[in-house]
Amino acid sequence: QVLRKMAIDAGYAVSHVVVNSQGGVRFNRMDSILGEVSRQLEVDDSGRRGVGTLFDEFMSKPPAELGEDAKRLRESITSKGKWTFSETLRSPGIHVALRAWSLSGGKVRDLVEDWFVNPYNYRGQRKLLYRQLVEQFLGRFKEVRPEWVFYAEEVFVFHTGDHRQAWDAISDFDLIAKASGLRGLVLLFDEFEDVIQNLNRRDLQQRAYLNLFRFFAGDRFPGMAYFAVTPDFVEKCRAELIERGAYDFDYQQLKMLGSFEMDQISQGQFIELAKRIRHVHAIAYGWDPVEAIPDQDLEHLVEGLLRVAAPNRVRSAIQGVVSALDDSLEDA
Repeated sequence: QVLRKMAIDAGYAVSHVVVNSQGGVRFNRMDSILGEVSRQLEVDDSGRRGVGTLFDEFMSKPPAELGEDAKRLRESITSKGKWTFSETLRSPGIHVALRAWSLSGGKVRDLVEDWFVNPYNYRGQRKLLYRQLVEQFLGRFKEVRPEWVFYAEEVFVFHTGDHRQAWDAISDFDLIAKASGLRGLVLLFDEFEDVIQNLNRRDLQQRAYLNLFRFFAGDRFPGMAYFAVTPDFVEKCRAELIERGAYDFDYQQLKMLGSFEMDQISQGQFIELAKRIRHVHAIAYGWDPVEAIPDQDLEHLVEGLLRVAAPNRVRSAIQGVVSALDDSLEDA
């Protein structure tokens, strides 16, 4: 959330994705990642999310407020307002969606958002998408492609060709953000350890790691992507893959990923955090925990909890404080 706030304040569009293979956000499938990126897109602190926020930003920004680079991008994307075709956007599906968004409202925009948030639900709905997003607007722009070309070139699907168009669509989000006067798109992936814990097949894990490497390489997505992991992430991955018999996997790729760590929380800072937790506990349960665990006892508790040498030491210590408060509440 700190990175999200910093990125928005710096003028970036942001999408915060929590990886959850069991809950639907599968990192081994880029159409699944595209769906969640589309769902969580933000361009400001208004609280509104979704691909529509980015499309609205693109459509509503007056050209006078844009720099020269953004103006040129906008003219290229829209064919100077004619919307005939765009060589600038990598994804033909993005071009179709953005064009339909610019020419309509209401149900058409609802369809566009649902298509991008749930692309796997539309694999068999190509004709519906053509009729609603292309055919009904043919009198308002010059479309040189006949209907069959849209199907032959797989304009309406994101899962074929190694998920090529899913990658292209996310890349185009970055481009559309820049054409809207923003600095680009920042992707924040949380709970990436889910790849280790919940993908129960070696090939699925390796596919997820390949997608991770592609984000870092920058050839598939030119924007910025950050992954939140624990310090022992590489060793966890190595142990898991060896256990599954993936001896041919290049573990050095994981070690070579660029990374940075937050400063260790000091004992004094954690004591302050523990006091705030105690205060919230009092509000939540309507009792006085200060009497049960006064400041001196709380400091001794924190000192003991922080002695545990583990990658998730802070999380374990927070759980320990809450557990101690729960036990004291029961005793009271």
